[in-house]
Amino acid sequence: MEADCNSTKKMCPSYIGKAGAQLFGVVNKDGKVRFITPLTVTEEFIATNDHLEQRFRFTGKCIEKGCAQWNDQDLKCSLSEKIRIPDIPEDTEIAFCPIRKQCRWFFQDGDKACFSCNEITRNMEELLLNIHP
Repeated sequence: MEADCNSTKKMCPSYIGKAGAQLFGVVNKDGKVRFITPLTVTEEFIATNDHLEQRFRFTGKCIEKGCAQWNDQDLKCSLSEKIRIPDIPEDTEIAFCPIRKQCRWFFQDGDKACFSCNEITRNMEELLLNIHP
């Protein structure tokens, strides 16, 4: 999953849990995501795990205009700003991330996108979006 940030192939860090996606994070007991070397999700994994998006983080190719979070005016994903934790001290170190070099959010927002990333799961994002459309 190594590529430079200028690559046209960007990865969505909030992809759905489905066969063919890449599993790149596991939610710990404290609710934070521990990032791992990406593994390809199989049908067997889907069948043997429940509540996928509450327990894991997935990535896949960013589909840009094919996604409801894509902002056509700004030509970027709007989700990274919606879930960002405000007022993070500038000297805060960003967590390890195996997809950073290809991550859509990092590409467009830099380190600011990373600070809250390990605290977010897809089901939390859906709740936030329903509260703050």
